[in-house]
Amino acid sequence: MIIRVTMADEDEEILHDLVIPDRTQMEEHTIATVGDAIIGNRVSIGYGIIADSITIGEHSSIEGNIIARSDLRVDLWTKINGSVQTDDDAYFGEFVNVSGKLTVDGSLDVGNNVQIKEGYTAKGWIIVRNPLPVFTYIFLYLITLFQLDRGGEEIEKALNHLFSEEEQLLSTNMLTIPDHAIISLTDIIVHEAAIICSDCRLFGNVKARSLCMGDRNNLFGSIRTDQDMHIGTGCIIHGALESKTEINILRGTRIMGDVDANKVTFHETAYIDGAIHAPGGVITIKDDVDGLANDMLNTYYCFSLLFPHSI
Repeated sequence: MIIRVTMADEDEEILHDLVIPDRTQMEEHTIATVGDAIIGNRVSIGYGIIADSITIGEHSSIEGNIIARSDLRVDLWTKINGSVQTDDDAYFGEFVNVSGKLTVDGSLDVGNNVQIKEGYTAKGWIIVRNPLPVFTYIFLYLITLFQLDRGGEEIEKALNHLFSEEEQLLSTNMLTIPDHAIISLTDIIVHEAAIICSDCRLFGNVKARSLCMGDRNNLFGSIRTDQDMHIGTGCIIHGALESKTEINILRGTRIMGDVDANKVTFHETAYIDGAIHAPGGVITIKDDVDGLANDMLNTYYCFSLLFPHSI
């Protein structure tokens, strides 16, 4: 699975798709992920963030504590309504506002007019200046590597791809929240696609252009999309599904609400507690298990839930 990045003018979006990687957990006040996190511009998040390295764009709002197990970079005019802790270096652009305490195990690089309400501690150097905007920093870093002739052709190719007008591919191993997204205790709203990997526990009603969900996820909310929706194996959706086109539900998934789409396809082992509304038709996928004894049949279905891509 992929997310798309295009170069854009200042007022256009840089990050397009919401990507929630494997084993991401929404807790009472925090979104915890096992990898890195990148948050776009003008994003509103009603949680704190726990991740490895964390990058936050301009004019965003974080309603909770931030814990970075590596570097933290926060762009200008962003507001953090909580405390901030990083195990490495921290970079803050101009006019960043932190309502709690800042703890930095590495060096602290801050711009002008940064406000930290409850003070700060840093074990490394403290430099007051204007750190480069996030994407400018990435650009200059790659340029430097190219000039040092470290994998020259590969770096030049990466630069051409990264800053071209064509759509690009990024890994789903990092939490990616696109520009203008809204994530609150009740809603997860993005303008483009939502990609939810596997073994996640999430809260909120999801609204996106399209959605692709992996396996064994637990979502406490409904899902609404304009385009296709795919729900993987062994998921539990505590709400309804609604799409203007097609919904595909794989084996062992339970939907605790209605399913409404033009066309619905679901595996025979899926559970749908509510009604199905599908003017374009309903398709049930059945396994070829004729001739299997009951004990073998139970083993087959257990194996299919544990290893869905091997069936």
